[in-house]
Amino acid sequence: MLHLSRMLLASSAAIALTLPAVAQAAEGGAEDAFELEEIIVTAQKREQRLLDVPQSVSVLSSKALAAAQAERFDDYLTRLPSATFTTTQSGQTRLILRGINAGGVGATVATYVDETPYGSATGLANGAILTPDLDPFDVARVEVLRGPQGTLYGANSLGGLVKFVTVKPSTEGFEAAAKGNVESMKGGDTGYALRGAVNVPLGEKLALRASAFHRKDAGFIDDVNGNEHVNSGTMEGGRASLLFKPTDNFSVLLSANLQDLKSNGDNSFDADPATNLPLFGELMQSRLLSQNNDIKYRIYNGTVEWDLEGFTLTSATSYGKLDQTQTDDFSSLYGPILTAVFGTPLGAGLDATMGQKRFTQEFRVDSTGDGPLQWTVGGYYSEEENALGQVLYGIDAGTGEVFTGLEELILVGLDSDYKEYAGFASATYSFSEKLDLTVGARYSSNDQTNLQSTAGPLAGPATSFDGDSSDTAFTFSVAPSFKPNETTTLYARVARGYRPGGPNALPPTAPTSVPRDFAPDYTTNYEAGVKAELLERTLAVDASLFYIDWTDIQVLVQVDNFGVNSNGGKAKSQGAEFSATYSPVEGLTFTGSASYVDAKLTEDADPLTGALDGDRLPYVPKFSSSIGAEYEWPLSDTLTGSVGGTWRHTGARESGFDSTLGQRTMPSYELVDLHAGIAFENITLEAYVRNLTDARGFTALGGPSGAPMGGIAASIIRPRAFGLSLSLQY
Repeated sequence: MLHLSRMLLASSAAIALTLPAVAQAAEGGAEDAFELEEIIVTAQKREQRLLDVPQSVSVLSSKALAAAQAERFDDYLTRLPSATFTTTQSGQTRLILRGINAGGVGATVATYVDETPYGSATGLANGAILTPDLDPFDVARVEVLRGPQGTLYGANSLGGLVKFVTVKPSTEGFEAAAKGNVESMKGGDTGYALRGAVNVPLGEKLALRASAFHRKDAGFIDDVNGNEHVNSGTMEGGRASLLFKPTDNFSVLLSANLQDLKSNGDNSFDADPATNLPLFGELMQSRLLSQNNDIKYRIYNGTVEWDLEGFTLTSATSYGKLDQTQTDDFSSLYGPILTAVFGTPLGAGLDATMGQKRFTQEFRVDSTGDGPLQWTVGGYYSEEENALGQVLYGIDAGTGEVFTGLEELILVGLDSDYKEYAGFASATYSFSEKLDLTVGARYSSNDQTNLQSTAGPLAGPATSFDGDSSDTAFTFSVAPSFKPNETTTLYARVARGYRPGGPNALPPTAPTSVPRDFAPDYTTNYEAGVKAELLERTLAVDASLFYIDWTDIQVLVQVDNFGVNSNGGKAKSQGAEFSATYSPVEGLTFTGSASYVDAKLTEDADPLTGALDGDRLPYVPKFSSSIGAEYEWPLSDTLTGSVGGTWRHTGARESGFDSTLGQRTMPSYELVDLHAGIAFENITLEAYVRNLTDARGFTALGGPSGAPMGGIAASIIRPRAFGLSLSLQY
């Protein structure tokens, strides 16, 4: 922690040196100064000022998302401290907060859409990468909670939580909005999007809000066989919510979120594993078949709130459904074997399906009123069913068609069920106007079963076998906070998070060296921070130090020819985070963030991963930062101009643990995004550019790419794109 202390002192000194100049600027423009808009969040499952929440939370407002022309996680997530991601193609994104990532199957960052948890809680259903990258149009804000959130949000929040808060229906009046944009990408084709939203009051007690979108993502990867833009894709969907509020103290909100994604290929070029340089040329890959990925999300929720004397009753019921079909080229692995056996050039493909159904129910009682004690007590139930299927088949290397007689070389099925029960409580006691203490605890219990089957000539005799497991977990949080004045909060926080374990489906004849189940893993987070609003509330600052212990890390390994989840090794992640927003005059806003994250193993992981004590955790940059500016000013009585931009730096990272290739270093990269616009009454026209310098940055560095000539898959950020957007509001 000595290094962190020195870093914080250096940051504090830099801030102190800049404050006089900032103060002079504010004083010189005192007549134009105004206060920053107060930010309200629901991080602790009740509405609070961001300043009052005793933990590290970042918020991206709808205005900030719109200014960034945000369409996906990579457009906005790295603007925040200690936040990063890996992605290989649309619909497959792994979120990482505070460096908690070892490449396992289960998610380490929980994702919520309003009151609905999204994705699988198990380590058996690809929850780590099947993250709902919601189109942010008609989203009120995105809340990012750093550090474990095991008390109020439960499983899979080892590193933190990302929460989408959608715009709710209103009975106040009719509203409508529409937006269209088109963009041209360097070396790629043309992308476009159409979006619309409407709010319709249906009397004084009922309101409907609905939104829809269709987006075509430009492709930028070409195939050596002459196919262009093979990673293009489409995304479309919508949201609808109905609010019924018969009285001031009772409401029912019904909502549905639908999103369909179709991607024709991944965002990777084939690279030399020794150098990471292209094998066939920049932005080119070699595949015998298209690597399609189709995902359908459906999320339904019903939330009932009833305000009674001294407390509020909340019931949140949700049902989620996911269906995925995906094709991968496995020619580099199985092609040589099939070619040798059958005496003709052959490749191999893998078709995979994933089906998931999840039901959740949460009952919560929250205190109201102005007393010194505020509390929340609740119960939670979750039940999910998952079905995974895989079929390996041979393909003709000349035509890419399925080779007759080799349609089903290996068939694998994995069905799993998960049930979880939990009870939780959280309370904040105000000892005085300045001193608060927040404590919370959660007890969780889960039961899991699975059934795996294998068949096909390369799999041996058809077999099926099952497994089961039961786990319990206790998580907690303790957070004292001190407010020396109305605009400053000092806090400390200790919190624990967990990820459920589960059974490994193995035949009875499996060697004893193969683990029959895997245990939960845990993170314990220690942090201290300060939040302040300075210079007459024109400057907001948030800074924190953190240290995280991670034990019993879950990893995916191959043991005696069986792919299983296992536990092994320990890790720590320590760092410092800083973010600030400054508006010296109305219309002008500066933003900035920076983070230092030192995340590495402190004990060897499972030997089969090749991960050793001291190795850095995958895809975690030590340094990252972001600087942005937005300016709006009147051009006339009816016209308003705007300009803005963001510079983002992502530091060097290490790839995933690999016992064969080892970890490989991915260099740092910078992104510059700019935009300018003009607004006339309710119409706004904007021009924008993403990735101005056409930088090349890795988003993932995988294993064999599937290319018949070998190589690894190197996934990269999107090239430079110029675009125009037109927005209408009524």
